[in-house]
Formats: sequence, C-alpha cells, structure tokens
Amino acid sequence: MIKIQPIVREIVLSELEAYSALSEGYMNMSSYAYRIRPKVEARAKKKVTVTSLVVSLSRLRKEFRKTKPLLHDVPIKNITTKLPITEMVYKNSEKAAEKLESLHKNISVSPEDFFTVTMGPGEIDIICSSSLEAKILKHFKEKPKIINRHLAAIGISYGPEVFDTPNVFFSLLSVTARAQVNIEELVSTPTELTFIVAEKDFGRTVALFSEMRKEDLSEK
Repeated sequence: MIKIQPIVREIVLSELEAYSALSEGYMNMSSYAYRIRPKVEARAKKKVTVTSLVVSLSRLRKEFRKTKPLLHDVPIKNITTKLPITEMVYKNSEKAAEKLESLHKNISVSPEDFFTVTMGPGEIDIICSSSLEAKILKHFKEKPKIINRHLAAIGISYGPEVFDTPNVFFSLLSVTARAQVNIEELVSTPTELTFIVAEKDFGRTVALFSEMRKEDLSEK
C-alpha cells in the first residue's frame, strides 16, 4: 500500500510558497489539502480524505520547524559594481583552449577590471570589462558563438561564517527572483557571489541588495 505522507512531503517541497507557508505557520492547511488532493490520489492510486491530508501536513510542519529555514538573511559585508561588462562565448575546442592558455600572457588585466573565465564541457565563457573586449576578440581570431554586451556586474560579499549554512545562494537569488530581475550569469568565489545583469537592471539590482544590507546593519 502506498502511504500518502511521502507524497504530501514531495508535493510541498516542490512548491516554495507552500513550503514557506507551512514551515512558518501561516498555511491554511484545509484549503491546501483540498487543492492537492487530486495530485495525491493520482500518485497514491487511491482515494484520500482532506482530514488525512491535514494530518500529514501537521506532521510535516513539526518536521520543517526543526530544520533551518529555506530562505534566510545573508549578512552582506560589501557590494561592489563594475560596468560596462561584455560576455563572449567560444566553442570549447583544442584551438580555443590553446588561445585561452596564452590569453593572460598577451593581455594585461588590472585589479580594476572585471575578468572571469569558465571552461565547460562544450563552451568557454569569458565575462570581462568591455574595455578588454577588442583585445580578447583579436587574440582569439575567431568569431565567438555568442557575444552579449551592455551588461553590469554586482558583487555581493559575505564572510566565511556562512560556509556551512545551506541555501546561501538560493536566499540571495530569491531577492532578484521576487523582483523579476533577469540574471544573465552568476560568478562565485568562496566569499562573493556576482550577479551579471543587463545594464537596464543595474540600478534596481543594486537598490535591492543595498536595502537588504541596510536592514541587516540596522539590526546590529
């Protein structure tokens, strides 16, 4: 016999709003039970009652309250910005890899510049200050697969104390997600997450994280 508890748990965990509402204690469990009953019955291959679903939800609420919250405040230490930014994407080939190896020898990058390279199985992604764009294009001597201009970088710095904290990236991404800001790329180091966004979204993104940092400082 298929038990409904694991099914209810799976459904709740797949819905961020439901998970937050249940774990924080403001879910109307009866209404939610009515809504998910068809899904539960389809997966369990049997009829279930709303009462049994409410009991399952009550058990899950006790379980979730013992865990760390899915979303939490990340203590932001600093916010840095760079613009304009350009992204160039090349096919990961032997020739492109050779060009990448000699790139640092032929192009000078200063601490004021933004420059990062990601080598994936099929692509080489270069995100840099737009002032370096022409030099990089000349160095590779081939047209990139993709070139994105008019971008901006917003770096969010935090301390090493968050290393063992789950969902740090998720919590920061939720800030831009709720504001409907499109993230072009993400770049990370151990204590920094950099959001690459379109220039038109630059001011709004900086404002979102500045407000988050202001709230954190006011609580100290």
